[in-house]
Amino acid sequence: MASTATYPQGLIVPTADIDRGFADGTLFGHSAWRLELLDWYTSPATEKRLARFLTGEQVTAEERAPWLSMLRRDRDAGKTIGRVHVIREPLTDYLRYELACYQSSFAAGEDIRILPADLAAGLDLPGFDFWLFDAGQPGARVAVNVYGERGAWLHAEIITAPGFVADCCRWRDAAKSRAIPLDAYQAGRSAT
Repeated sequence: MASTATYPQGLIVPTADIDRGFADGTLFGHSAWRLELLDWYTSPATEKRLARFLTGEQVTAEERAPWLSMLRRDRDAGKTIGRVHVIREPLTDYLRYELACYQSSFAAGEDIRILPADLAAGLDLPGFDFWLFDAGQPGARVAVNVYGERGAWLHAEIITAPGFVADCCRWRDAAKSRAIPLDAYQAGRSAT
């Protein structure tokens, strides 16, 4: 699945700056798209919500209100946000939780697609997660997400090199070509 692709050194940006840019609407002007490759992402808040989920509590829109509000605001402003998550089955507890979270994001306008690992074979995707901002626009850039143990987000590296941005656009297009829209993927899982 993953290629041996590397990325050029970028400007290291704290995670709080990325979060703030999403929250205040300044991170991108037209589009944001994410490639996710990990089976587990963590933060203290996520661990608490995941523990509740594993006891049978449902994921609520209220606990995800800031993200959902941002999605609706950006959708209403004509911006697009999407992602493809490459997943392996059987699903980890975290991935089951994340798929539950995705449902409200999908309903709020995020284009979420799932790419089973067997369908990703041969796509030569990179071995790292990234956000692609404003592809095809002046100022297009990539934020490569750097993670620590168990998917703890350490920082992002902002890269503006046109060749690397073009590579990320190619990887986005390849991933989207085989990915399954979230609603169709969920319907297929519930049918089995």
